[in-house]
Amino acid sequence: MNTPRMPIPRRFYRVAYQRFEEAKVLSDAGFYIGAVYLAGYAVECMLKALILASIPQSDQPNVEAEFRGQRAHQYEWLRKRYAQSNSGGFPKDVSESLVFVSTWETSLRYTPGIGKLKDAERFLKEVDFILTWADARI
Repeated sequence: MNTPRMPIPRRFYRVAYQRFEEAKVLSDAGFYIGAVYLAGYAVECMLKALILASIPQSDQPNVEAEFRGQRAHQYEWLRKRYAQSNSGGFPKDVSESLVFVSTWETSLRYTPGIGKLKDAERFLKEVDFILTWADARI
């Protein structure tokens, strides 16, 4: 892992991996909806870490302030914001994984039940791929 040196992106980076670890624990315990929910937050936090790590430290507080409100939970908005930071785009395979996980929404927290193992396994696999790719860019 390539932990960012600057404090604001480092916080988002650390939270991304913490939520992903929590998601794996929930999945192992059979709580698949909860696992997907937390894994989705891991992607969100990692995208934010990428954005923040790609801009000057002096701009980071203002950009972090953009992460408030509903749009900051939307992967498509985060993807566009990342492109604005002059960081380039996403490779095709990462884009495909992002499309797959883009079914994630914060409203998932209101979904009752435990979910399906197969769905959670695929979702966590795609999240792991995204996090691994992003880690190499930080």
